Amino acid sequence: MKIKSLLIGSAAIMGGVSAAQAADMVVVPEPEPMEYVRVCDVYGAGFFYIPGTETCLKIGGMVRYQMGFSNGDFGDSDGWRKYARAEVNIDARSETEYGTLGAFIKLRGHTTREDTLIAPGLNEGGAHSQGVDGYFRLQQAIISLGGLSLGISDSIWDTGLSGEQDVGFFPYDRVHFVNYTFDAANGVSFAVSLEEADDDYDYTPNVVGRVGVAQGWGSADLYAAYDATGEEYAVKGIVKANLSDRMWLGVLGQYESGIGYYSVNPFDDIGSTGLSFHTGAEWSAAAELGYKFTPKLKASLGGSYYSEVGHGVVLSDVDAWKVGTTIDYAIVQNFNAKLAVNYTKFDGIVDGIEDPHQWSGFLRLQRDF
Repeated sequence: MKIKSLLIGSAAIMGGVSAAQAADMVVVPEPEPMEYVRVCDVYGAGFFYIPGTETCLKIGGMVRYQMGFSNGDFGDSDGWRKYARAEVNIDARSETEYGTLGAFIKLRGHTTREDTLIAPGLNEGGAHSQGVDGYFRLQQAIISLGGLSLGISDSIWDTGLSGEQDVGFFPYDRVHFVNYTFDAANGVSFAVSLEEADDDYDYTPNVVGRVGVAQGWGSADLYAAYDATGEEYAVKGIVKANLSDRMWLGVLGQYESGIGYYSVNPFDDIGSTGLSFHTGAEWSAAAELGYKFTPKLKASLGGSYYSEVGHGVVLSDVDAWKVGTTIDYAIVQNFNAKLAVNYTKFDGIVDGIEDPHQWSGFLRLQRDF
């Protein structure tokens, strides 16, 4: 009987101790399963799903360094012109019952050059101290839903041939815009854009329209633009044809009623001119012929012509033309080199200079990611 009582008492004591220990135990919850980043292949390479959402995101950009030169009759534009640019692009997209909802951001950093004359007369022409300055800004901010888009960006007029010879056919800077694009069948598309280029000037936006077709043979686009501030209009046509799997041809023609926001700028690639000639030409045209020698190497020859180039705010009787060549080489994937050389000539007297001319060009290295 004593042994039985002893066993019962021991069991009771052990049970109490176990219950006390159980009360003091810390229960660790099981970790939630980790959600890995998923690839989003709906919109092309580089997109991934933001964890926990159905929004696809792509982050990319580029870094560019360019060494340019300019030499000739145009004021203070002679000499080397170094230039660096960096861009970061953020592209977010998701599907809705109204179409694709998108948001695009482009951040751009870019250098400028400042020259300061010090110790004049120290040697011929004086000694110069060169400083490097620049900015980093919001280059593009676009919200889109289906075919509707709005925000700040380059004008839809800002298109041209693929080479560097057709410079000068674009507006000066970004615009605030509301745009609608409709993609029809067989590669046909239509677009109309209300653009504001002069902040707080009035309530009338510029209007730009485009109709285009893109197929296996190439593409053709017709543009029309009205500058509400300058009350001038311009029309432009671009045709690009694939002559073979290696050769292409591009032609561009433009007419403008007078100097406005959508006028050409023959000085676009030669830096500061020091001239009173600004922008605009009644008629202008450009052409480019290119050939792809290898998967890495391609080159093009091109030229452009400008009639009655703008002087101040009116058109003049001075014509201009430009010829040049561009060589592109892919060093490795996403790292490319471009060499461009252009010659610009004016037929007529510009600021007392008879038939001024200018050589210009650059070597550009660019890493895309």
